[in-house]
Amino acid sequence: MTPFEIGILAGMIWAFILVVWALAEITTGEPGPWLMLVAFIYEGFNFTPRGILIGAGWAFADGFITGYVVSFIINWFFF
Repeated sequence: MTPFEIGILAGMIWAFILVVWALAEITTGEPGPWLMLVAFIYEGFNFTPRGILIGAGWAFADGFITGYVVSFIINWFFF
């Protein structure tokens, strides 16, 4: 896989995890401290439907950049 493909995959996975995590925390009551930390880091992410979509966008961008950079460095060193 290319670094771009790995970045897309990592972004999709992190965005999916964040959406499921936020929905699970909302349905069980008060959001936990780790999710509150993520909400503090991602501008616009809150516990409304619009805020969760904004958070998913941030999570995708964060996952994409991280996946791309890590896979690029690994490919550069080992291949």
